[in-house]
Amino acid sequence: MAFKIVVGYDGSDGAKVALDEAVGLAKQLSGKVLVTYAFGGPKQYSGAPLTPRKTLQEMGAQVLEEAVERVGRSGVAVEPILVDDNSYKGLLSVASQHRADMIVVGTHGESLIGGVLLGSTAYRLVHSSTRPVLVVPTRKSKKRAD
Repeated sequence: MAFKIVVGYDGSDGAKVALDEAVGLAKQLSGKVLVTYAFGGPKQYSGAPLTPRKTLQEMGAQVLEEAVERVGRSGVAVEPILVDDNSYKGLLSVASQHRADMIVVGTHGESLIGGVLLGSTAYRLVHSSTRPVLVVPTRKSKKRAD
């Protein structure tokens, strides 16, 4: 049975770095990448109109297609997964359903307080997942840390 890595992907720079890291790990471990886009979120909101779910689903399908192309050049097995849920719950659900060994997500390098107040996906995953979670900083964040 192959090592399975769920990676959250939304097309952002942080997601691309996380995907590249997941692909590198999958190569080393003869694993498979389950590239996941969660398009959910609030179904209703009083105030500003929400983007129609069909539009979000179509955007997600396009983003996943880009991710599959990116992974395809590596030779690593990849499966695109579109989830109608918010980002962290969707990633946890996919990891559970597919019995994944780990979850990989990117981060934008926000502060701890910003992550707590804004509810970042990485922060929520680290504190609620029963699987290992790898949080990969963007290249810009890595440069600041050096």
